Amino acid sequence: MNFLSKYLNFIIEAAAKQEMRLYYSDEFRNILKLIQDKSSIARDLLNAEDSNQMLDIYTLIDITEKNDTISLIQVNRITRSNKELGEELPYSIRNKKSGSDFWTKSRTDIGVGRWVRRIFTEVYKSTIPDSKIEVFVNLYKATIDGDDLDNFELVSGEDIRKWYNEDNYERIRGQLGNSCMRYNKCQDFFDIYVMNSEVCQLLILKSDDDKNKITGRALIWKLTNGSYYMDRIYTINDSDRLLFEDYARVNKIENIYDINVVCTLEVKLGNHTYQKYPYMDTFVVYNPTTKILRDDEDLWPGQGYISIKDTNGGFRAEDSVYSNWEDAYIDREDAVHCDNVNDWLSRDTAIYLEYKREWVAPTDNVVWSKYHDEHFFMDDCVYSELMGDNLYPDNHNVIEIEIDSHGSKDWCVKNRKDLYIEEVLGGETKYFLRENYIKDPFTSEYHFKDEKVGTGKDIVEYSRYLDKKIAEKLGIVLDDTNTDRNGNLTDDLIQKVKEDLKSLMKDFEMTDEIKEAIDSNNIWKNNIRGAFWGLNKDSMPTEEDMFLTIKAYPTAYPMNSLNTLYYTIIKLFSGSENKFNLFKNVGILRSMMKAACIFDYSLFPEEIYLRYLFVTI
Repeated sequence: MNFLSKYLNFIIEAAAKQEMRLYYSDEFRNILKLIQDKSSIARDLLNAEDSNQMLDIYTLIDITEKNDTISLIQVNRITRSNKELGEELPYSIRNKKSGSDFWTKSRTDIGVGRWVRRIFTEVYKSTIPDSKIEVFVNLYKATIDGDDLDNFELVSGEDIRKWYNEDNYERIRGQLGNSCMRYNKCQDFFDIYVMNSEVCQLLILKSDDDKNKITGRALIWKLTNGSYYMDRIYTINDSDRLLFEDYARVNKIENIYDINVVCTLEVKLGNHTYQKYPYMDTFVVYNPTTKILRDDEDLWPGQGYISIKDTNGGFRAEDSVYSNWEDAYIDREDAVHCDNVNDWLSRDTAIYLEYKREWVAPTDNVVWSKYHDEHFFMDDCVYSELMGDNLYPDNHNVIEIEIDSHGSKDWCVKNRKDLYIEEVLGGETKYFLRENYIKDPFTSEYHFKDEKVGTGKDIVEYSRYLDKKIAEKLGIVLDDTNTDRNGNLTDDLIQKVKEDLKSLMKDFEMTDEIKEAIDSNNIWKNNIRGAFWGLNKDSMPTEEDMFLTIKAYPTAYPMNSLNTLYYTIIKLFSGSENKFNLFKNVGILRSMMKAACIFDYSLFPEEIYLRYLFVTI
């Protein structure tokens, strides 16, 4: 059919006047988007698509091989075989990717300028200056010819490494600025790109302002079927993505990431080996034997492929196991089987139980012990309220202690002698809570504070019983003036006894027996003298410093703060201000207080010990 008869046929068919909305191909719409900032016609045409205000006898507008013509189809030719259609086309027809025959058959070519004039005058019912049409046509032709693509460059080899580096980005923004492969630490990952220039190149978009910087990039792969594929597009500005798509159209790259991939994606690489891999957007599996890259992650594992989707440059080997717990495959080298959930876990996720020599999943039944510095099954542990920790009772250092006269129990460890008193009763070693267990100064026997003594209406707790006995010994009358309605000692009375205690303590000198007790004090040996505090030998506390702390402790009881103990030592017992200030700042004084807490004050003369008990129990 010659041009004249073809055009006459075009005019005759136009007479039918069956109308439908305007629909564009992806390529035609993309061109309008690229030039819309420079042409109001392009903007109006974009707004006209799929609008019930713009009905025409032609639709499905597409580009052609020529830079000044478009292709369209008469609505009659569509409705002839689809009589039920109204003014709207279903997605399956208007979307070119679906492969509808209406995009390839019974179509008519027309000059793009002539079509624009017709749309505005016959459909839009308005006038339009020739100058505007001319500008639009020139922009359209320039875009079709790729004149706006001058800033693109295809690079390969080591240049790929260069342009992946964020130092060469115009700005760190957008998808390009968020790429996980932009860092200097990733430079070693790109061998698979660099070593395969025959099938892998990088398309870069250079900045308008600085040709040494880029605003976008996308890998271009040559597939085994001979076609080319544009991988994921990374740009600073979202609008620049259209330029990449236009580059693909002009250069006959039919398949673009996440747009119009209609074939199996497969790349044959060269005979190389790689120690590290980049994070791959498309080609997520690789067969080291056949050197084939594929896009199908279902090929791993079990079919000779490794998985290469690791932002740290690693890969998942072919020998893998599936973890229901992690909902992922794990390299067998890194996988351990956990019997408590009957599943595979990675070593980083699983927990190793030293005492059982087995790996377990981190379930609620697996707990951590600060003291033992390891995990245990909860059912194999006891919980220490005193220490706020899980303890393993089969450990020889873990002991059960009695905490009151009712037989209540708790657990602690042997080196926490500040918490318990040890006694051998009936040939058996037993442990009692130090806070509640006191030595009777009159019988030298130990009793719980809450133990009941007396008969009938005179039954009282042992602490109340001792208060009365000690008061009698000290010549103190316990009446309404120094006890409250519940029989508790008043603060004034306790303070008076403290003053007496201070006087007695102030003049008391250290005996050999007390020196020996300090030397054998567990906290003094292990937590103070046996620990590294970052101090030189001459600055460490001496036995005399510890003795001053022991003397100050009951007079400062109850301990509201370390400052109370500090000032009592300095002001009352003439401790070195500089030295004890250092002890307080580095934390030694707190340990010295704990050592004083567990000291056996019955070693002091009776007149001191009685008053010590009176103010502390």
